Amino acid sequence: MKSAKSLGFCFAQKKRKNKTKRFRYVRGGKQTLVCSRTVHSSGVVSKLKNELRMKLKLTFLLLIGIIINGFGQNLNMVIEVNERLVTSEISGAYLNFENTDGTKSRNLVGYHPGELILQSEDWEKIDSDLTKEITLTFDYNTFKRNGHQIGNFGIEMKKQDFERRYLILRVYDFRERKFRKRYGCLTDKDFIAELNFPQGGILVRCR
Repeated sequence: MKSAKSLGFCFAQKKRKNKTKRFRYVRGGKQTLVCSRTVHSSGVVSKLKNELRMKLKLTFLLLIGIIINGFGQNLNMVIEVNERLVTSEISGAYLNFENTDGTKSRNLVGYHPGELILQSEDWEKIDSDLTKEITLTFDYNTFKRNGHQIGNFGIEMKKQDFERRYLILRVYDFRERKFRKRYGCLTDKDFIAELNFPQGGILVRCR
C-alpha cells in the first residue's frame, strides 16, 4: 500500500504557541514550499483586544466631556496610572499655586473620568499674572494582597494646559517594576508623568 507521502500529501501539525506554519507539497520525493502563515495564540489576541478597548474607552470619555462641557468651566481630562484608567481611586486632589512673591495656596478640586472639576476661584488663580507655578497633586489608592497602598503624585502644569481642548495625564508609578525599568532613567523621583494633547510629545523609553 502506498503511503500518503508517496501520493503527494502531507499534513501540518497544530501547535498552540505562536509559530509560523509551513505547508509543503511533496512531489517526486522533493518538497516545495507553497505558503506560510503565522498563527497567534489566544493570549496575544486577548491582549490586543484589551488595548483596543482601552483606547476606545478613552476616546469615548473625552468625546462625552467635550460634548457636555464644550468650553465650560471644567477641564476635559482623563487620568491613567500605570496604563489603567482611573475611576474612583483618586482622593485629596488639589491645585497648588505659587505666586511671584513666594506665597502659596491650594484649592481642592474634583475628578471623575473625563473631567477635572474646577471652580471660578480656580480659574481666577490660573489666569492671574501673579501665579508663577501650578501643580496638580492627588493620592492614588490601590488595594492589593499586602493591603491598602497610597501613592502621592504631583504633576506640574502650565497655564496653557488649561486652554487645551483635552488632556490625557499618564502617570507611571515605579512601585511596579516594569515601569521603573521602562522610564526610571529619566528621573530621580519614584514616578514620572506625561501630559498628552494634540501635537504633544511622548516619553522616550530607557534603552
